[in-house]
Amino acid sequence: MIVLESVVLLAILMGLCLAARQYALAWRVATGAIGECRLQLEHCAEKDRDWPTVSILVPVHNEERVLEGCLSAMTALDYPADKLTIVVINDRSTDRSGAIADAFAARDARIKVLHRDRMARPGKAAAIADGTAITSSEILVLFDADYLPPPGLLKELVTPFEDEKVGATMGRVVPANSDANVLTRLLDLERRAGYGVDQTGRALWNLLPQFGGTVGGIRRSALEAVGGWRMGHLAEDTDLTFRLVFGGWRIAYLSHARCHEEVPEEYASRFRQVRRWSYGHNQCLFEHLGSVLRSPQLSFAQKLDGALILIFYLFPACALLSTGVAVPLLAFGIDDTCLGVLWDLFEPLLAFAVLAPYTQVMVAARADGQRHVIRVLPLLFTSASLSVLASVAGLALLARNSLTGLTPEWDKTRRYRAA
Repeated sequence: MIVLESVVLLAILMGLCLAARQYALAWRVATGAIGECRLQLEHCAEKDRDWPTVSILVPVHNEERVLEGCLSAMTALDYPADKLTIVVINDRSTDRSGAIADAFAARDARIKVLHRDRMARPGKAAAIADGTAITSSEILVLFDADYLPPPGLLKELVTPFEDEKVGATMGRVVPANSDANVLTRLLDLERRAGYGVDQTGRALWNLLPQFGGTVGGIRRSALEAVGGWRMGHLAEDTDLTFRLVFGGWRIAYLSHARCHEEVPEEYASRFRQVRRWSYGHNQCLFEHLGSVLRSPQLSFAQKLDGALILIFYLFPACALLSTGVAVPLLAFGIDDTCLGVLWDLFEPLLAFAVLAPYTQVMVAARADGQRHVIRVLPLLFTSASLSVLASVAGLALLARNSLTGLTPEWDKTRRYRAA
């Protein structure tokens, strides 16, 4: 019983802290944060300046459905041609991705194509590392192959590097296919909450904005200072976020720097995506949590924020375990006063925690001036429930692979856009 009671208590504490954090960030944005954040846009206005050299890295694995649109958008970016290189990293694709990239490279001298053979180390981080190695630019900017950056986005992502303390920048991801079905509309709400409230609030409170691994830039010297890209992590972006923070670098979140992406249109694809995130995120939890709590350069608020970021995908497993075991025991009349008290605490906390993401979504929709999108808000529990199950599956897969020595493969998200 002691073990069970400990798990229930841990779930209560985790849920209370995570929900309180979500409410606090929603309050920060609701009380004028967006107006403050938009002031950054003025800083990105066109000026005569000496722009740094930039290499855009686009990792590609069987992306023939979306790659042409992505590269068309890349070639239309507003940036000095003599300071821009676009590197397409064809990672062992078996479709027409390589041919599409080569055709673009033949027409545009800014585009280089790196073809990785089947003997190359698998994984997105390994592909990005190989692409980084063939460039020498001051700034690296990452995009996934389904992204459609507007012409002015690159300058917006690069401008903050004028501050020598900025090691990385992160833009806002916006679903391009949000009207496809109910699931994509729900994922649009989740993106709004995650970027429009969570990332924005953390940036304005000087907490720990995350580098998301795409629609973001990295200073090469900062990347090299913290050890470069690390293989074996499914969440290489989260891993890099914390290594940059430990190295004293700042991550600048830019709410106005927006780029469209595809979100999954099928529940099975969404399940695999969240499972992958959970796997990689929990890898970072076990590796970085101690360093976050012990870091002398982080404030108490930053340590708390960093810890809550890391435990995000662990909480669903603790909550499900607590519910799945405690409810049957209490239902069958097991006489355990402590467990009963903990469960009495857990019930109201569950209601408090469940309403937190709904609050963030409503605040984000209001801040975006698009309140009509909350029409599907009552159905948010469906995508949230899927994410809970996928998070637990990711943790279980990590545990299995850690015990057996198996390694995960690059589980690419399915694409839907017509070529």
